[in-house]
Amino acid sequence: MKNLTDSSVAKTANGKKLDNPIKYEFSWSEFADYAEVVSEKKVPTEAEIVSFLNSTAKSNARQAALTAALTAAGIEKPTIENDPQLRLRTVYKSIMAGGDVTEAEARAMASQVTKVQWAE
Repeated sequence: MKNLTDSSVAKTANGKKLDNPIKYEFSWSEFADYAEVVSEKKVPTEAEIVSFLNSTAKSNARQAALTAALTAAGIEKPTIENDPQLRLRTVYKSIMAGGDVTEAEARAMASQVTKVQWAE
């Protein structure tokens, strides 16, 4: 096993450009070859591989069938574009994240902005 170190520079963080780029270093270990991977017992057994592939296939099939059943029933996933209450809650959460208003004020502001009344 070989220990390696490298460095990089972060110019953005959380979707925003940084005023001052941040330099950082990181280290990791690399295997030299497949034999070393096997000797370190990092290779899944055949049973683990079969189990993983079967679980993945079942999960993918289940999700595809659920999506098809919901679509056939005319049920679409709510988004801020197609669900007024979700849009209202999203705007409310954004206002509350600012921390400068009460819950009642944020609810009123969200309702005013979206022109949607609270269902509950």
